[in-house]
Amino acid sequence: MTLLLGSTACRTPQPEGGSAAKAGLSVATCELPSSPAEVISLTEAPIPGELHERFDLPDGPEWWAPAPEDAERQRYREALVARLGAGGVEMRALLERSRELFTALALPLRREAENSTRVLEGGAGTVGPASCLEWRLFQRQAWRFPMLEHPTEFSAYVLRGQGRLHVYFSGADRVGAKLRSEVTERVAADVARGFVLVAHAHNHNFMFDRVPGDRQWTTPETVNDVGGGVAPSLTDVQAYRGMHEALGLQGAWVTNGLETGRYTAGDFTRLSAWEG
Repeated sequence: MTLLLGSTACRTPQPEGGSAAKAGLSVATCELPSSPAEVISLTEAPIPGELHERFDLPDGPEWWAPAPEDAERQRYREALVARLGAGGVEMRALLERSRELFTALALPLRREAENSTRVLEGGAGTVGPASCLEWRLFQRQAWRFPMLEHPTEFSAYVLRGQGRLHVYFSGADRVGAKLRSEVTERVAADVARGFVLVAHAHNHNFMFDRVPGDRQWTTPETVNDVGGGVAPSLTDVQAYRGMHEALGLQGAWVTNGLETGRYTAGDFTRLSAWEG
C-alpha cells in the first residue's frame, strides 16, 4: 500500500449513485446536528467530561468529501504552523519525527516506532486530507475542549446501512479514549440489523509544552513528542483487532483534524499491536 500524502483517497466504499438519494433523503451540508438522536447514559459514574452520543444521519457523498477549509480549520492550521513551521505540519515530517523519537528509546516504548515505519514505507494504510465527517467529529470535541490549549481525544463508531449513517461519538476531558459497553452494545445491535461497521475513528493530538506527570501522560522519554501523527499506536491496533472479531470492524481512521490515516481490516494484521 502507498502513503498518499495530499490524496483524497478513502478505503470506505462510496455510495453508488448516492445511497441517500436512493432512499429519497438529502444532506444539504455535512454538518452534525446540534442535538444528537440520543445521549447515552452510563451505569457507573462517568470520568470528567465524559459524553457518549448517537447520531442518526442520512447517508450521502457530502460526508465522504474532503473537509471544507472553513475559518475554524484555517485558524487551527495557522496555529500549528506557528508552532512547527509549514514543513513541520506535513504528515511525513510528523511520522518521521515520531519514528526517530521512539526508535531511540528502550523497549517496550521503542516498538511504537513500528507502525510509523510501516505507514511511511507504504506497508499499511493510506494518508490523505480529512473528510468532512472526520473533521466534524474532531470539531465537535474541539468545541468542548480547545485542542491545542487543552488536548483531548474523541472516538467514534461509524456504521452504514439502509441509506443511513449511525455515528456513536464519545469524548471526555482526557487524552485517551474509554470504551463503554453501553456504546458497544448499541453498535452490536445495529450490526445485527444489517448495518456495517465501516470504521472506528479517533484523533491523535498535538501536544506542546509537555512536562513529565502532566495530564497528557508525559514521561521523561516522551516530553519531546509533539504527537499529531496518524499512524495507530500498538494499543490502537490491539483494540481494532478485537473490534474486527467482535463487531466486524472494516476499517479505522486516525485523524489530527487536517489529515487522516485510513486502515482496512487487512491492515490490522500488517500493523503491530501491543503484546502481553
